[in-house]
Amino acid sequence: MSQLDHHKIKYAVAVVLLGAIGAYFAKPLMINNQDAINVIVTVFSILAGFLVAIITLIGDPKSLPSGSWQIAELARDLTYSRLKRQKWLFYIYLTALALIFLSMLLKAKFAAINDIIEYCYLFFSVVAFILSFKLPSMLMDLQKERIEQEITERRRAENIQD
Repeated sequence: MSQLDHHKIKYAVAVVLLGAIGAYFAKPLMINNQDAINVIVTVFSILAGFLVAIITLIGDPKSLPSGSWQIAELARDLTYSRLKRQKWLFYIYLTALALIFLSMLLKAKFAAINDIIEYCYLFFSVVAFILSFKLPSMLMDLQKERIEQEITERRRAENIQD
């Protein structure tokens, strides 16, 4: 059985709790507030496009370290792990957007169901927003790794020439 990362579990629990608390307190503010809904839709639409670019950057096979296939295989697992996390964040964005759309469709005829859907899209919106704060540091870490890898390769090339 694999080792559980207690830090990640605590982070996930905190994000879910903050999502639930945020949805609970934001719900009354959303009543007849089309501008707030438009902001959520716009932000997550932009972030979804940004995330596709990040997934493309992470998944580029040229980003695997040069050298033997064993070195590339070790890097592959880290790359797949990063891709999975970004894929799930993308799904959370899409879920929030889909629930907003569903809420708009059901608002007039199914008020009770729509009330639950509004809590759900607010929950996913808060969760996605919190998780999005990790994107800049993830990109920074990725670029640092690539720079360090390039420096290592140049050193190796210079040592071979000597």
